[in-house]
Amino acid sequence: MKFHDLAVGQRFELGGAVYVKTSPVLASKEEGTEKKFMARSAPVLPLDGVQRPAAAKTGKALPAEAVLAAFEAYHARCRTVLELEVSAERRQQIADVLERGRQDFIDSISKPD
Repeated sequence: MKFHDLAVGQRFELGGAVYVKTSPVLASKEEGTEKKFMARSAPVLPLDGVQRPAAAKTGKALPAEAVLAAFEAYHARCRTVLELEVSAERRQQIADVLERGRQDFIDSISKPD
């Protein structure tokens, strides 16, 4: 494991000594006051059974049509709640704001890469 993979506060072993990561570039010896500058790429042995953080999933891109269909279903539910929960005089103002937001969203996913 590399030093940059550790969380601040996590204990690790380096050269037979136990350290605690105190910042993105510093570690303090667990026993004593010695501080050590650490290269991000320095190999360390994590202690306390803590494993390396899982790599972020890259995931696959969703088709714009699927995103738009899900958003339209959400927007329709919002409009239904609006009809049930809001007084008639405020309903149109809120509906206009929702519609502008809907159109901004559609425009943002419709832009070419």
